[in-house]
Amino acid sequence: MLNSNSSTPLYIQLKQAIADDINDGIYTHGEKLPTEPELCEKYKVSRITVRKAVLDLVNEGYLIKKQGKGTFVNHVKIKRELVAVNGYSEYMNSTGKMPNPKIISYEVKEVNKEIAEKLKIDTNSPVLELKRLLHLDNEPLLHETSTYSLELFPELDQYVEENKSMHKILNETYGRTPAFNNKILNVILANSELAGYLQCNISDPLYQLEKVAYNKDKDPLYHSLLYYNVNKVSFTITGEFESTD
Repeated sequence: MLNSNSSTPLYIQLKQAIADDINDGIYTHGEKLPTEPELCEKYKVSRITVRKAVLDLVNEGYLIKKQGKGTFVNHVKIKRELVAVNGYSEYMNSTGKMPNPKIISYEVKEVNKEIAEKLKIDTNSPVLELKRLLHLDNEPLLHETSTYSLELFPELDQYVEENKSMHKILNETYGRTPAFNNKILNVILANSELAGYLQCNISDPLYQLEKVAYNKDKDPLYHSLLYYNVNKVSFTITGEFESTD
């Protein structure tokens, strides 16, 4: 139940309550949302509060209004295999959807100590830092910052294209293919920059996925930091059962 004594405005509380119900599967994709009077009765709030909460959820893509029919849930969580090697383009192609990456920036710079250790290169070595916003059905899915050694991939900055898979570039141009990766998954709170790119609120929870990709000889190829809205993605893990008999 909403708390009228809270410093958080009622429409924000209502918006979060409806979003939580959607994420928990109480309201499913394609289902019609209760009417304004029904929501007013359920949460003991005014129509103005309901309308503002619903409008925010429409703007954020959780809901969609259909003229003369009502408001419907427009929210599907995608599932990503946590240990999968395939990149964004490969994943999108496997689902039958067109990849839609947008380059935010890319620049040649000196690598910092932390990433240098993970890529097994000298500190201050030249690297390409590529930032992209990757979409699903024209909505932002993840923010990615990837770092590539220019000693391993000379002049890589000249081959970067908005609509070309980075894995494809590494394979076709340099003959190097990721064979496995090491990933660390954390949950962080969105800062203003990430909130802007991912169209969420500041302090909303995000998955932070740190990845180092390796070739078959266990040589590191690149480092990535990926940020997903937790309300849009579920990570799965598939493993073989080990018998104790």
